[in-house]
Amino acid sequence: MNLLYHYASNQKGLGILGSKSIRLSDICKSNDYKELTLLFPDIFDEIFVLFKKAPFEFKYVGQNGEEALKSLLNITYQMIDDDIESGDFSNFVLCFSEQPDLLSQWRGYANDGQGISIGFSKELLKRKCNEDKSFFRLEKVTYIDEEKRKQIINEQAAEVINELKCLRKWIVDNMTHDDLSPDTDGLLGFNFHGLIENLLIDSLKYKPIGFNEEKEWRLFLRDRAYKNPMWVLGEEREMLGSNYFSETLSFLRNKIKFNVTDNDICPYVPLEFSEIGNDVVKEIWIGPKSKITQKDMKLYLSQHGYQNIEILFSETSYR
Repeated sequence: MNLLYHYASNQKGLGILGSKSIRLSDICKSNDYKELTLLFPDIFDEIFVLFKKAPFEFKYVGQNGEEALKSLLNITYQMIDDDIESGDFSNFVLCFSEQPDLLSQWRGYANDGQGISIGFSKELLKRKCNEDKSFFRLEKVTYIDEEKRKQIINEQAAEVINELKCLRKWIVDNMTHDDLSPDTDGLLGFNFHGLIENLLIDSLKYKPIGFNEEKEWRLFLRDRAYKNPMWVLGEEREMLGSNYFSETLSFLRNKIKFNVTDNDICPYVPLEFSEIGNDVVKEIWIGPKSKITQKDMKLYLSQHGYQNIEILFSETSYR
């Protein structure tokens, strides 16, 4: 059976089963937040290096060539860096493993082996993400060393350069009709900012090679998650003609909830089992230090309407 396993404490794991929903948590509140910046800020340097090697006509805010690109890069860098520092550049993520009984996962995510791991149908999760206009992505994590990271940065920078070669002309032809208009510069900056944001969100599918034992998959939002209340909770508006932008804000406005802890407020996005498939849960693994019995787990599952879920016990030697 093709399953992905989410490790959790009993409180969180049974909460998932009881509520029949999973929670994608704000990555800013996790140890994985630095992976949002796996390509940042090096991607900016690489874009400029590639432009200098093969320059082309480029205009921005009354400047040309290298100076124009340098201005665009500096403005975009500062905006994204400010958002990262303030925590406004984020995403909502849920992590899985291909392994149901992995000691490092028990220790790190299941209350030191006292919790459970829940086996979800990969097929149903993929189907949800492949729906038309789905806001979710499911990606298998690729583990990379420093050499591979530099290669990815080079490849991504080359893609950005190709976009920049025709972006201004496309804006003039399709939106402003005026190459000298400040609106053209504004749209160029907005679209370039979006290109960089998409690259940073895409970096969530990468992780340093030292973690390769985890065999991780990640479920996350396809677009950046905004946390500025003026944007998320304010009136819906078009942002420079971007319908997708307002769709994303509407989604967050209707979905975002909060988990309150003793010392923090943690935003999350719930995803109901009914939206994925009511039979999305296939297995429950009991942790190596858990005292949960099979009968108690069966009773809990039956009370919440589950049938035909296999209950297994960790074979990991950990006491």
